[in-house]
Amino acid sequence: MKILDSIIELGTRRWALGFVRGGMEAVMEGDHLEVDWVKMPKDRWFADPFVLDVTEDEILLLVEDFGYDIRKGIISLLHINRVTMEITARKPLLELPTHLSFPAILRKDGHIYVYPESAKSGRLDMYEYDAEKEELTFVRTICDDVIWDSYITEAFGEPLLFTGAHTNNDYILDIYRWDSKKERFLHCDEVHSEFKNSRLGGALFEYRGEMYYPAQNCERVYGGAIDIKRIVESREPKVDRFRVETVKHLESPHPTMKLGMHTLNEYKGVVVIDVHGYKYGWKGAAIAWLVALKKKVKGFTSK
Repeated sequence: MKILDSIIELGTRRWALGFVRGGMEAVMEGDHLEVDWVKMPKDRWFADPFVLDVTEDEILLLVEDFGYDIRKGIISLLHINRVTMEITARKPLLELPTHLSFPAILRKDGHIYVYPESAKSGRLDMYEYDAEKEELTFVRTICDDVIWDSYITEAFGEPLLFTGAHTNNDYILDIYRWDSKKERFLHCDEVHSEFKNSRLGGALFEYRGEMYYPAQNCERVYGGAIDIKRIVESREPKVDRFRVETVKHLESPHPTMKLGMHTLNEYKGVVVIDVHGYKYGWKGAAIAWLVALKKKVKGFTSK
């Protein structure tokens, strides 16, 4: 069994973090992304990066922190040197019995709130971040549905939560509205796509007066690319309130990790992305293919 586990481990994906030179203008207007890559550890990987703060010397990120020893995601804070691209400090902030990822950030009335994806727990919880102590404190549950990567915005005149519901259907973008009486986000709308590219791949953002969001393109593989989508709002009667249209397609710019580009986020002019590939290159890809084939054969023979 240990031998089999070791072989499967060869096919394990790994992730990398990077900062896009030129910020959001380079993302929206450029033809190719130039990226400064973070030097990653060997015992774990980081994904779903959100920029918490930016100083002259360093960038602070909230990330999904996946250790090979515990085999699940926790939420951690990373301090990254802006010159060397080295991680100078890592501090775990939140660990639950279930997997955590996508630590989205809400800044409101001088407070910083974090609401990581925790679909396995069956709800979405909000925490407040204390910058001095570098700690997260539970505030409240804000949604009782099983939802995936989510982002709260008031860009459309009211608190809305853009997410993916429990069906995990990457063709549908689900929208929730805040109910002040129940103090929960409740499902109110959904936007369909003809492609498998509606799941959030980062925070909604404004660019030149219009609203956009990075969507995960999962046509080829989970997190295979990022599609930038423009959100168009209509107030016309008998017309869907929202529709989205893809304006840009982004593949992984990493020299070797070409399996996918997964998330994109921006704050204070800093754009961070994550990409993924196989932990052991072509050997990992080959092993992953064989493991997938074995599962298919086993599923077929058991019918």
